[in-house]
Amino acid sequence: MVNGEIFLKKPSWPLYRKLTALILALTGLGVVMVANTTFVFAGQKYGNPYFFVKKEILWAALGFIAFIFAQKIDLNNLRRFSRPILLTALFLLIAVLVFGKEINGAKRWLGIGPFSFQPSELFKIAVILYLADFLDRKNGKILDPRRSFVPPGLLIGLGMVLMLKEPDLGTVILLAAIVIIFYFIADAPLKYLSIMIVTVIVGGGLMMWLEPFRRARLLAFLNPWGDTAKTSYHISQSLIGVGNGGLFGVGLGQGCQKLFYLPEGHTDFIFANIAEELGFFGSTFFIALFLFLFHWGMQTAKRTPDRFRSLLAAGITALIGLQAISHISVVISLLPTKGITLPFISYGGSSLLFTLFASGLLVNIARNLPPDDFRI
Repeated sequence: MVNGEIFLKKPSWPLYRKLTALILALTGLGVVMVANTTFVFAGQKYGNPYFFVKKEILWAALGFIAFIFAQKIDLNNLRRFSRPILLTALFLLIAVLVFGKEINGAKRWLGIGPFSFQPSELFKIAVILYLADFLDRKNGKILDPRRSFVPPGLLIGLGMVLMLKEPDLGTVILLAAIVIIFYFIADAPLKYLSIMIVTVIVGGGLMMWLEPFRRARLLAFLNPWGDTAKTSYHISQSLIGVGNGGLFGVGLGQGCQKLFYLPEGHTDFIFANIAEELGFFGSTFFIALFLFLFHWGMQTAKRTPDRFRSLLAAGITALIGLQAISHISVVISLLPTKGITLPFISYGGSSLLFTLFASGLLVNIARNLPPDDFRI
C-alpha cells in the first residue's frame, strides 16, 4: 500500500504467453490456408496435391525450433554479433545474384538441396538487430549525422541496392520504412526524418515510373479495371475474390479464385482467398489477430527498461505489422502490387522460418518484463 492505494499483480496471462499463443495460432492458420489454396494447383502442376503443404509443415517445424531457440538466446551476447550477422546477410545477397535461381523473372532464391532460401529474409532481421544495437550505443549522439546516419546508411544502403538488382523493390521500401521508424523512436531530429521520408517517396516513385514493368503495375493500381486481361489481371482477380466473399464468405475450401484464376494465390494474394472463402467477418478475424500482435509487441517495447531490447521489440513488431498492412493493402488495391507475403500465413519457407525466429526474440524480451501491476 502506497498513499492509501493498494497494488495487486494483474490477474491475467503474462504478455509472453499471449504472444506465444497468438504466434502459434497464426502459424497453424497459415498451414491450413496453404493447404486450402494449393490443393488443386499442386495436384495439377506436380501431380501431388500435398506438394506445398508438406513443405510448409516442414518449414513450420523448423521455424518452431527457431522460435524456441530464439527465446533461450542471451540477447546481450546476440547483439555482439549484430554486425557480423549483417555482413553475412550482405554476402548472401551478393551470392544470390551470382548463384541464385530465377523464378518469374526474379533472382531472389539460393538453392539448398530440394529447398530454396531467400537471403533478403535474413537481411530484414539483420537490419533490425543491427539498428537496435547501433542506436542504443549512439544514444545522445543522434544530432551528428556523420556518426548516426552514415555508418548504417552505407551498410543498409548496399543491401537495398543488391535487392533492387534481384529485383525486389517492395522489400526495399518496407526496410526503408523500418529504418525511419527506428530513427523516429530514437528521437532523431525532425529535419533528418523529413529528408529520409522525402528520399524514400521520391526515390521509390522514380524507380516505379522509370522501370516499365513497375510503371505498368502503378498504372494498373490507378485503374484496376483498365486492362483486366493483361496489366490489371492480378489486381482485378484479387478484387473479384474479395467481392465474392461478401459478409460470410463462400465457405472454407469452396473458393473459385484459387482454381487457376488468381496467380500467386498462396503467396502474394493469399488474403484474397481468405476474403473470398471466409468473407468480411473471417477477414476481420485475421486482421484482429495481427492487431493484437502489434499491440502486444508494442506493449513489450514500451515496458522494457533496456533500450536495446525496446528498440529490438519495436523493430520486430513494426516489420510484421507493416508487412501485413502492405499485403492486405495490395489485395484490396490500396497499394500497387509489390509481391509482399502475409506473415505466418503465406506459403514461403524462409519467410516463415525467419518470422518465427524474430517472433521468438520478441517473446524472449516479453518473458523478462517487470511485473505488470495496477492500482485499485
